[in-house]
Amino acid sequence: MYCTHCAKHINEAKLEAKQSSYDPNVEIKEDSQLSYVCPRCGHLIHADINEEETKSLSRAAHAQIQRARNSFASGMGMVSIGVIAGIIAVLFYFLARKPSNRYQLVTTCAEFYVFIVLAAIAVILLVIGGVFVFRGLTSSKKNHQLLQDINNRTFVQ
Repeated sequence: MYCTHCAKHINEAKLEAKQSSYDPNVEIKEDSQLSYVCPRCGHLIHADINEEETKSLSRAAHAQIQRARNSFASGMGMVSIGVIAGIIAVLFYFLARKPSNRYQLVTTCAEFYVFIVLAAIAVILLVIGGVFVFRGLTSSKKNHQLLQDINNRTFVQ
């Protein structure tokens, strides 16, 4: 099920396995519907959505695609800066190998400390950027598939 307000996907099987919505004290009528509360926005999620709710879901999916594109762009920026910092760190590593010490690595010079700092920054930026890129790609793909199902009229809540 998808929240029609924020397009968050809710897996009912996992939700029911964690905390069942069945209460033996409540009498169940034939026309009663099962609904859930969206953990992101707090709106009610139910099956058999009408046309207006489908339009709202489509708008929310478009907004999620834009957020995914922003996440992807931020991640690629971080990855680019991380690669540049890594290249500069490698240059400082080679500068730390002093010719006066027969090209052995000198760990007490300023070049070595700059290498350590830049290498740490590069690794952090590459990891965080990779997470943003992955999250942006997966969210964009999921919401494009949702929009395609809505446009083809094959979407069922």
